Amino acid sequence: MQIVVPVLTPFTKDGKVDKETLKEHVRNLIKYVDVVFVNGTTGLGPALSKEEKKETLSAVYDVTDKVIFQVGSLNLNDAVELVNFSKDFHLVGVASYSPYYFQRLPEKWILNYFNELSRKAEHDFYLYNYPSATGYDISAKLVNKIEGIKGLKDTNQDLAHSLEYKIANPHLIVYNGSDSLVYYSLLSLDGTVASVANHSPHLLSAMRRFIKEGKKEKALQVQLIINSMLDVMRRYGQLSSTYSMVEVMMGYKVGYPRPPIYPLSEEEIHQLKSEVEPLKRKAEELISG
Repeated sequence: MQIVVPVLTPFTKDGKVDKETLKEHVRNLIKYVDVVFVNGTTGLGPALSKEEKKETLSAVYDVTDKVIFQVGSLNLNDAVELVNFSKDFHLVGVASYSPYYFQRLPEKWILNYFNELSRKAEHDFYLYNYPSATGYDISAKLVNKIEGIKGLKDTNQDLAHSLEYKIANPHLIVYNGSDSLVYYSLLSLDGTVASVANHSPHLLSAMRRFIKEGKKEKALQVQLIINSMLDVMRRYGQLSSTYSMVEVMMGYKVGYPRPPIYPLSEEEIHQLKSEVEPLKRKAEELISG
């Protein structure tokens, strides 16, 4: 019943990775979560250079070794270099999404890509399945052909899809990556990889505690509050809103996103805060009661 945070990547105003802010953010998160997923979608991984991905790993590792390092790239040589770079660190694992953009890639090419990485990895290898972003859905049958695979993150609104992996291979560690399915992921899978853990890790921790205590109704109420927060965030752009939500929910700034993900305007931040504050109060009353 693990909580994994796909940590955001803070940038300075001039677009540089803000390593000190990232470290401080991780120090606050690790009090509530089990693992930090570096360079995922929330971390704007596809928009980071190879060197920036190394910077984020090094910064996070200064705080914790409970890290899954996402190395995926359309340039396989870059991905392999990142796998090799990871060998200097004691990590939970390395992960990769599938090749994207290019349509109708043969399944054997997808398998070759993952095996190229898993063979070179000295850490446990995790697959990152995000079909709505990559255009390719990794089947449970294909997953079982990947050499040395330890687990996967399935970003999918269909929980049954995530369960298919677990049914096909009960030893596989399976996380669902949908923020709106955290409650159900904690109940039926090995855990969740949830972007909302960047700003509401205490709520996810409370949800897990309620489940363990048999207070499933209260746990579900936490999920419903999170869903309401997500509705607000999506109106302003969820990736950008995640940065602003950290200040609203946790009381400190985490820098800026970087184009093509643009920061919210001051007016948008004010509106976001006014809509989220009642939900924040409701959540605090629920988890303290």
